[in-house]
Amino acid sequence: MDADVVVVGGGPVGATVAMLLARAGRRVTVVEKATLPRDKPCGEGLMPSGVKVLAGLGIDLVAEGFPALGGVRWRLASGRSVRGDLTTGHACGVRRLRLDPLLAARAAATSGVTFLAGCAAVGLRIATECVHLDTQHGELIARVLVGADGLRSPVAGWLGWTSPPRRTETAPRHALVGHLAVHGQQIPDEIVITLLGDVEVYAAPSGHDEVLLAVLGPRGRLRQAGHSVLESYRATVERAHPELAGAPLAGRVWGAGPFRTSPHTVAEGRAFLVGDSAGFLDPLTGDGIAAGLAQAETLGRQLGGPTDLAPPSEVAAAAATYRAWWARQWRRRRIVTGLALALTGSPDLARRAMAGVSRRPAALQALLEVNDGTRDILRVGPRDWAALAGF
Repeated sequence: MDADVVVVGGGPVGATVAMLLARAGRRVTVVEKATLPRDKPCGEGLMPSGVKVLAGLGIDLVAEGFPALGGVRWRLASGRSVRGDLTTGHACGVRRLRLDPLLAARAAATSGVTFLAGCAAVGLRIATECVHLDTQHGELIARVLVGADGLRSPVAGWLGWTSPPRRTETAPRHALVGHLAVHGQQIPDEIVITLLGDVEVYAAPSGHDEVLLAVLGPRGRLRQAGHSVLESYRATVERAHPELAGAPLAGRVWGAGPFRTSPHTVAEGRAFLVGDSAGFLDPLTGDGIAAGLAQAETLGRQLGGPTDLAPPSEVAAAAATYRAWWARQWRRRRIVTGLALALTGSPDLARRAMAGVSRRPAALQALLEVNDGTRDILRVGPRDWAALAGF
């Protein structure tokens, strides 16, 4: 065996699962097709639960220069807004250009981890006793494979687990994502979601002098007739944030979507999926990276420690436990995302909800905790649900 576990994908979730497994005594090889650093479209808001997973590995994001965030604010085009404080800890704005190489370097420096950047996986075969991963530099043999290779996961495709994007009553959602440089301006310590009726604008500090701005909505509403993608993006961002008019673009504008995909399964035989390859709902809730890190932490427990990775029965038991845990996480995430999209899709519902949580701020805080996985949805009380409904 070249390794106990081979991880395909060296982004934040792949690097984290590698560190966790290595600390549990496994030999891990990470295969990442890109050469880091590399940019990519992402919400770049890491919720408190994700910050805590990395803190458990000795990674202090604030000390590394990532801005701490204390809340999430929802705004209407009229300017009315409501803020929910993050009461279980701080979030962080995490520019992927800096986060990915930081975690990759920490993983590579972890005893038991071999990190291969610039090495693409090109094929996969699952045997009874091991997995064979073909890469552009040769074959790797391991006991278990973890796919952490993103929204359009090749691993899920090779396994036959891929499902097409979920069809909904509305048009599939897409995003335009970019960053604006804001040198010398005061940046709020919060994620701001502005509802413009046809689209939403998601803003999060991604550095001390830079803000991520993502325009979210059906594809046909992201580009204005007679205007380029960049012109449409700038015009929509400035509708939501006129104070950023004229701020220089830091990098390119990316397109992303469609969203809301999930594979047929996330674990079977000797293969496991984590992160966006294990399913993605919508960027609006900002829970994507944190949910992936929670999956990495859970998988680290299932495949580490006393588990013998040689007998198929032991790995099958770990897969069953992980599938059950993931199903509970997915149900919670789906409920919160459905509620968020219902509110953003109806200005009347959004106004009522804002009025309700203005009278009862604890309701929005409770929903943020459910979104982050730190509170069971059954612990949201009737008064909180009533406030969210505008009563």
